[in-house]
Order: sequence, then structure tokens, then C-alpha cells
Amino acid sequence: MLKVGRPAELVLTTLRRFPSLEPTSVQPVSTQILGLPTRRDLLWQAVVYERDCHRVGSRVIVGRDDMGYSTRKLLPQKGSGRARMGDRGNPIRHDGGRAFGRPAPGDMSTGIKRGVYSQAMRTALSMKYREGHLYILDEPAEFASSHELVAREFVKNHNLDRISATFVVNEHRPNLFDSTQNIERFDIIPKELLEVQDVLKPRRLIIEKEAFMYLVNEFKPSDDLRLSNADRVQKVEGL
Repeated sequence: MLKVGRPAELVLTTLRRFPSLEPTSVQPVSTQILGLPTRRDLLWQAVVYERDCHRVGSRVIVGRDDMGYSTRKLLPQKGSGRARMGDRGNPIRHDGGRAFGRPAPGDMSTGIKRGVYSQAMRTALSMKYREGHLYILDEPAEFASSHELVAREFVKNHNLDRISATFVVNEHRPNLFDSTQNIERFDIIPKELLEVQDVLKPRRLIIEKEAFMYLVNEFKPSDDLRLSNADRVQKVEGL
């Protein structure tokens, strides 16, 4: 008799020591966090949403009310033998104002369902996990000194000089931040400000355990509420 087993509910991830990045223990994690299949459509929606929220919209589109012209009609409605003509600022004229003009700055942000964005974040983390480029630290990512040579020695020992790396920290790490300011392709992001494109962009993603647990609770499977730009601003202001 053929018996069909249940699919795995957990995957094993390695916890590492900093700055040696040596394995210390194994941590089981739900497949809903690090075991999702690749969904490029979800990743595309999330990245487009994030980039739309970052757009400034500094272009000023001058409307017909902003031209300063009189609202009097240039020709009478009837009797001139010509087509009807509106005021000087009419959008049909070459020197008229634009229809539906808007001042700067314009809001270019779009919306996305909260459940879709959460699944996109978990999908991005799952991709990094399968590729072997996700490192979870069992201790804070903080150097003993703020000197730049300490960070460059770390980069040299782990062959990070030719690839990009991103640290996701639970709180501000002054030595880590000061020592890596002049190192290219090296970013430090607080856990509250992490985005999907920040997960996909670097070659190596290094996350503190506390920051990873925050992401697990923040982007766990939930309802499909709308996530607007106001929600992102409120989250940043709550830091």
C-alpha cells in the first residue's frame, strides 16, 4: 500500500558567530518563512510598490488655472463664422494650460495588499536561503573597534571585497557603522526599514537573530489588508 507522507513543515538554518561566521548551532524555521517557492510575480509587485513609494514627483504640471489668463471667451459663441473657442488657458491651445495639472511634490505611491507584500518578503528570504547566501548571526554584529582596518580585515577574510553584502541589525551598531562607511557595496539596514529589494539586491545577506525573529513576526501569513504609503510612513515614525 502506497503511503504519502506529509510535506516538511520545518527547514534547518545555521546560526553563526560574529565576526568569524563560524557555525554554532542549528535552528529550525517554518517552511512558510524560508521554504517558499520562487514567485517572480510577487517579487515584481513588491519592488514596484517600494520604488513607487520612493518617487518624489518633483515635476510641476501647470494647469489652466495656473496660467494667469482671463476666463473670458476669446470669441462669441455664435455669429463669428468660426469654430467655438474657449478661454486663453484652454488645453486645446498651444499656449494653454495642461488638463489636470498638479503642483510639486506629487504623490507617486501605489498600494499593495499586506498579505501579498508579506509573502513577497518571505519569498525573497527563501530565495537567499536556498542559494546559501543567508547568514543568521547568533550574536550582535558589532566589531570590537570602530577602526576601518577591522572592517577591511573582515571583508578580506570572508571574500566580500568583490561582492555586495548587507547587514540587517536589531539596533544601532556604532562600531560596525563607523568602520564600514568607506567600504563599497556594504550596507547596514535597521530591521524596521528592510524592504524586499534590499533582500534581493546583495550577494550576501547577514541578519542578526533578533532582527530575523522580528521579520518572522512582522511578515508572517496574515490577512490581505491594503498596505499604503501612509502605513510605511507611520512605521518609520514609530521608531
